[in-house]
Amino acid sequence: MRAHSLLLLVAFLALGSQLPAASGRRKGEKSGGCPPDDGPCLLSVPDQCIEDSQCPSKMKCCYKSCFRQCVRMVTVKLGTCPEDRFDCLSPIQHLCHKDSDCRGNSRCCPGACGRDCRNPARG
Repeated sequence: MRAHSLLLLVAFLALGSQLPAASGRRKGEKSGGCPPDDGPCLLSVPDQCIEDSQCPSKMKCCYKSCFRQCVRMVTVKLGTCPEDRFDCLSPIQHLCHKDSDCRGNSRCCPGACGRDCRNPARG
């Protein structure tokens, strides 16, 4: 009985982790994605927006320089970036900046030593 309950719990957790992708965007969230937040942090600057609906049509409320502001949205390809569990021993070097820099279905994903084009993880 316990093994069955544990298996059921794991199944519900796995299903729950897929809900945001399956159910779509939150109410008021625009399609598209945010560009990477690579700038230096400006901690004394207050957020300029809280949600996408506060931004002009082709802009999205994203973190930029560690505070939220309206920025031009970028195209995001399907799939999720695979997790990278390595530590970088060399300087950070980005080989891409957004998904459209990558060929085919590859996504521009964060890695230990910077962003590079990778095949998306399944799911």
